[in-house]
Amino acid sequence: MVFLVLVLTSLQSMAQPQDGKSIEEKDDIGAITVEDESEARDLAHTPMAVSVIEAEHFHGRNISLNEILKRVAGVRLAQEGGLGSRSTIAIHGLEGKRVKIFIDGIPLNSPDGTFGINDLPIQLIERIEIYKGVVPGRFGGDALGGAINVVIREFHGSWVDLNLSQGSFDTQRATGVLTKYWDEHKAEVGIGGFYNQAANDYVMNSPYVDGLKIRRDHDAFDSFALAIGGKLEDRPWFDKIGFELVRYASEKELQGIQTNIQQAKYQSEVDLLLLVYEKDQFLLDGLDVEYHFLRPELTLNFIDKASECFNFDGSARPCPGAGGEVSGIPHDSDDQLNEMRHDLNAHYRFNGNHALNYHLYSQFSEYKPHDPLASAELGYEIGAFPSERRNTVSTVSYESSFVEGQIVNDIGVKHYDYDYEITPQERALGGTPEQANVSGSEVGWYASIRYSPRKDLYLKASYEHAFRLPDNDEIFGNGSTISTSAGLLPEEGRNLNLGVLFDSFGFHGMPWLKAEATYFHRDLQNMIKLVPASQSARYQNLGEISVDGFEFEIKADINDAWYAYANYTKQELKDEQKILTGTNATPNPTYGLNVPNVPKQFANIGVEYKTYGLFRADAMMKYFWETSWMDEYFYGWEFSRLQNRRIEAQTTHTAGFEYSFQDDQVIIGFEVRNLTDEDITDVFNHPLPGRSWHLNLRYTWFSQPAR
Repeated sequence: MVFLVLVLTSLQSMAQPQDGKSIEEKDDIGAITVEDESEARDLAHTPMAVSVIEAEHFHGRNISLNEILKRVAGVRLAQEGGLGSRSTIAIHGLEGKRVKIFIDGIPLNSPDGTFGINDLPIQLIERIEIYKGVVPGRFGGDALGGAINVVIREFHGSWVDLNLSQGSFDTQRATGVLTKYWDEHKAEVGIGGFYNQAANDYVMNSPYVDGLKIRRDHDAFDSFALAIGGKLEDRPWFDKIGFELVRYASEKELQGIQTNIQQAKYQSEVDLLLLVYEKDQFLLDGLDVEYHFLRPELTLNFIDKASECFNFDGSARPCPGAGGEVSGIPHDSDDQLNEMRHDLNAHYRFNGNHALNYHLYSQFSEYKPHDPLASAELGYEIGAFPSERRNTVSTVSYESSFVEGQIVNDIGVKHYDYDYEITPQERALGGTPEQANVSGSEVGWYASIRYSPRKDLYLKASYEHAFRLPDNDEIFGNGSTISTSAGLLPEEGRNLNLGVLFDSFGFHGMPWLKAEATYFHRDLQNMIKLVPASQSARYQNLGEISVDGFEFEIKADINDAWYAYANYTKQELKDEQKILTGTNATPNPTYGLNVPNVPKQFANIGVEYKTYGLFRADAMMKYFWETSWMDEYFYGWEFSRLQNRRIEAQTTHTAGFEYSFQDDQVIIGFEVRNLTDEDITDVFNHPLPGRSWHLNLRYTWFSQPAR
């Protein structure tokens, strides 16, 4: 949940991206970088397979990051419902915790497992970087399937930004920012926050009972964040120091799909402190240093105390087992998770063609589960003993540029270190369980190269051998339905990308044309999976998979009025585990089969048209149409093409407009999603919303200080 402070630090411009810029981004490289090119375009020219989205394009829309990422080649969003529902990001088929989320280069964690990046208001974002496979060393962390870095907007000056959104299913969102900057003191203070609310009460077709229509009447979500902070700039011993204090709270009702749920819900609260230090030319010419300290304190609640349950027709029945609607055991948890995180980046430029980068990310977590209701029902204290986790990932990378920037390299070595002290949650009465201590280390590496035979053509190749350390919820469990897992090993992956990029201004009379094709291959071992048991589930190392596929994308400013894009992705994930885990010779019946719940093909296409001077001389009107297609796929193992555990092919359309005036100070946006009201399902056949409308109003005032 650390995204809250980092999202709102944009208001004070405190937490900026790590200064580990690639060599070709430096002003003195010359041949490749054009002075007026955007940083987003420079990033797309680096050796890594990366897509960059400039968020300004969407600032007038009532749109979430989920909706934006759905339109990116190679990226898929698996969702369980509307706003606030659990969502999983997949890049080239690898999903969940294997894809790391960064906010301004700092790793984001979701300790309660319920966070969705829909919480991030698009109006506070400058750009979104999607790294597919190899992740640059300046980010550190333990990404295995790729990473998404959300870069927050930076302003120097006093600033007011208000955004109000309304949509179907009682969806309401509000974002507010107010900052004051004193140029003579190089100082700034600010306050900002956001509020999200949604009933998510759409009607769905039951995936379990033919003909049964269900209104999602227990799927409401609300969240809010409030942040205050300040910064000082341009002092002898620092370029920037800052602080921020954040308060965040959310509540999410649990919607039943297979059975009716009317009372169970999740709650979370976060208090967080952020400290930031930045200094260029630190002690040495060419040495830039950036440091962040974060101290989050989280309270996580799962409330399921019902003694009477209901069927979908409204009739009452006794809850199964000892009570509760979810697991047969009532819960009223009050879990505490306290963390300390250190993030240090040092970037040393030898000259315009060579640089060395060191990144250190260290995290300490202390987990204290507490659920007196479940403990009293079971007759013993579940998860009563605290557990601790220490992770450190250090990265050394070397960047170089040759032949006047035609050849750019980025190579690096990563060291992963972990140490866990965990109290196993054994289902036994009496006694005090002994703590298990698990520690170890791994070494990974990556190499990437980009060759540009001409100014608008780029050939790319990258490879890595990487690891992903188990997350908090995988190690600690949740004190109730998921037990601790002391013996988990890191996941291990090998990633290969080969690509070609054409990026040109003025191509055959078009203002801009970009076309890119990429082949990708992945091997993943020691996969961490949640394995169910009689009373609680547990994470274990199970399985090995391979991924093969390719993607293609084209974008073009056809002329000053028209813009269009299209992309296509094809991928296959195969089970490569020959022998069942825990046996000596038992063949794995799913060996060689396609991994379920992963589409093999998907595509997107969109077009925009802009016109000026409507109603006002300073007005701009933009109309847009977007179409997404996904081929059919199975949400169970495909032992036979005749089985019914399949999700049918789906096509959805979005159409809308934006109207802006007063130099974009006022923007009004309206759009309709799933225009043809198709039945859309996702994530093990969970129904998603039908046709919905979304209205957005944004006002911005900005005062630029003298410089």
